[in-house]
Amino acid sequence: MYNDLLLDRMAAVENDSDTDERIQELISEIEELDSLLGPEAQALIRDLRGHTVTDDVYEDIDEHSTFGQRMADKLASLAGSWFFIIAFVLIMAVWIGANIYLGAQAFDPFPFILLNLTLSTLAALQAPVILMAQNRQAAKDRAMAENDYQVNLKSEVEIADLHRKIDSLTDALCAQTKLVNALVSARRQELNATVRAMEHTRRSESARHSERFASERFASEQVAR
Repeated sequence: MYNDLLLDRMAAVENDSDTDERIQELISEIEELDSLLGPEAQALIRDLRGHTVTDDVYEDIDEHSTFGQRMADKLASLAGSWFFIIAFVLIMAVWIGANIYLGAQAFDPFPFILLNLTLSTLAALQAPVILMAQNRQAAKDRAMAENDYQVNLKSEVEIADLHRKIDSLTDALCAQTKLVNALVSARRQELNATVRAMEHTRRSESARHSERFASERFASEQVAR
């Protein structure tokens, strides 16, 4: 990429070996910097960029959950709400009040054995449902933590890659600046050599012209005598 430019710009310079060696070194440095941005160094980064991180982990888990898991989540959410507490207290109050009011005809007289059985059964069923919901929440939290880790890892790799590219571009720019300065210096030396050659040629022609004029004048004087 740079060799053709160098040969075109430096075709007339053949004797300045130091400048030519310096330019060749700068070309080698630039080519090494170009290789840093090659496809081999970007393989891992491209793989990470091609991996799409899930935006909503909870939604992705809910889409793959079973009917029982969704039902456990809804029951646990209902059991932990004020609506369930108020409704449960009202049902107990109505149950106890109705049995007290009915007296001898009560379907669950004091000490409310049927109510105790109902409450025990509800507690026995509610505990595993809540545990199932907690396990589901723990799985969601683990998935969210894994997703956050992947997002952070991808961001860290992207930032590190950007830093490396900026450093490489900065080094390449410095190397190209040195190359341009070397080319300008070589061109200036070429122009100075051309000017000196032209000046030497002009002086030589002036000297020959003066000698020829002096010879012709001397010949004219000899003829006149």
